[in-house]
Amino acid sequence: MVDLTRIPVIDTHAHPFPAETERIAPEVLRDALSVSLRGSTPTINESSMLIRVTVRELARLLECEATLAAVVAARNAAARGDYRAYIDRLFADAAIDTVLVDHGFPAAPELPFEPFAALLPRRTYQGYRVERFWPQRSFHADDDTSAGSPSAFSAAIEAFEARLDEAVKRDGCVFYKTVTAYRTGLAIRPVDRAEAAEAWAHHRQYGDAPEKVIRDYLFVVASRKAREHGIPFQVHTGHTSHINVWPNANPILLTPILNSGAVDGATLVLVHGGYPFCAEAGYLTSIYPDVYVDLSLIIPWASVGIASRILQVLEAAPTAKVMYGSDGISVPELHWIGSIITRRAFGMALDQMIAAQFVTASEAEDIAHDVFHRTAQRVYRLPVD
Repeated sequence: MVDLTRIPVIDTHAHPFPAETERIAPEVLRDALSVSLRGSTPTINESSMLIRVTVRELARLLECEATLAAVVAARNAAARGDYRAYIDRLFADAAIDTVLVDHGFPAAPELPFEPFAALLPRRTYQGYRVERFWPQRSFHADDDTSAGSPSAFSAAIEAFEARLDEAVKRDGCVFYKTVTAYRTGLAIRPVDRAEAAEAWAHHRQYGDAPEKVIRDYLFVVASRKAREHGIPFQVHTGHTSHINVWPNANPILLTPILNSGAVDGATLVLVHGGYPFCAEAGYLTSIYPDVYVDLSLIIPWASVGIASRILQVLEAAPTAKVMYGSDGISVPELHWIGSIITRRAFGMALDQMIAAQFVTASEAEDIAHDVFHRTAQRVYRLPVD
């Protein structure tokens, strides 16, 4: 197998975890390792592949018995008093060099970027989730009779654009992010300002028809701001938990907006590799010059299927347009286990490509460096050591 154990990792898509996770209960780790946004998970989830491998790898690192209760007790003991040193131990074991954080999730309670960055013993950069500006349930106060007026719409758009500018110029954000897939799906179409203003005037509640028109318009506004500032625009694709039906989040639905020219020149990153629509995500990167893909959520939740999902992305995707991401959240162990198991899975995928004579051994190593750090350095304009 190609040895990828010490290649440095830039994690291009992760979320913060609270400092209070210095001490956790076993069920907290179980919930974090279950791909769900519904909260508590049943005990039977402990038989999942991801939980099994995480328990075994923590037992290796912490030199304890390989049970959920034992590894949680050992990690709590290791983290007690110096949580940052424990996180450093995890990240060193996984060769994690840099983390890009979307701290728009979790939204309640919101976890500010600066305290989280101080907790991490690695270079950390933040992005701005555009839905932090637009409340989930409404775009204006329904009890305000002037809220739907043309002047109010213009003022709201100006405020949105100003916040996007501020996120880059004041806060130092290195990307924007949208989760419109969770709300109105990825079948985004070009919307002109007059149509958006009309929809604004008629929007009254979450999930009504005008909301999609508004969100489609805002998608283009944010894309153009990303182009203006020279930063990528991350687009959530694929898995939407129980919130929206998954076919609405298939990245292939972006084809009309990509064909329209409305977002030309903006670098779009299809977050989560479109999982489970991985071949579609890879295909889009092959035909649109400014479309890239990251492997987060495939990592780590595809577990035993990570290698096969990577191969699906690479059916069409140029290897220099694919990036690593862990989708780590809730506890630092997710950021860590993603890197651990992906090195093995990606090594398996590369070995398969070598055996099929698609790449040579030296090309395989070069591909690994691109996916794990070089492409991210280029796309997100990060410093190179």
